[in-house]
Amino acid sequence: MSRSRGAVLIDCLVALFILGMGAAGFYGLMPVIHRSHEIAQQESRAAQIAARVTEQVAMLKPTDLTAATLGQLKLNDPNQGNQPWTITHIPLDDGTDYSPAKVLKSGTGTISTSNIAQGSVLVTVTIAWKSPSGKARSLTTGTVVGGYR
Repeated sequence: MSRSRGAVLIDCLVALFILGMGAAGFYGLMPVIHRSHEIAQQESRAAQIAARVTEQVAMLKPTDLTAATLGQLKLNDPNQGNQPWTITHIPLDDGTDYSPAKVLKSGTGTISTSNIAQGSVLVTVTIAWKSPSGKARSLTTGTVVGGYR
């Protein structure tokens, strides 16, 4: 009977060792999972900001796409001259002050336009930031305002 108890003890030790190795492997992945989660959150925030800007710009006429008009609608930073117009410090949500500089590390945003056929204007919105590892990241989207819409 004592031999059987020794075998059970060895079996338990081997099982604990295997369980410990599995746990160590799982916990080794936690930093990678955390970093991936942060990157996904940042990309989601950048996409939300870009979508809000393009939705508001899409409601304008092509002739209204000027720094002055965008400034009146609070879609670009104050005192803008030539393109690209910045949207870095513009709160897109009055309640949360949701802007690229506030929600993204080193976050910046720009709006640029280019004329295309039929009196339409291509509006390009770019949001740029630094990832948790310090790598430069950006998201670019756009919309067409005017006849091709």
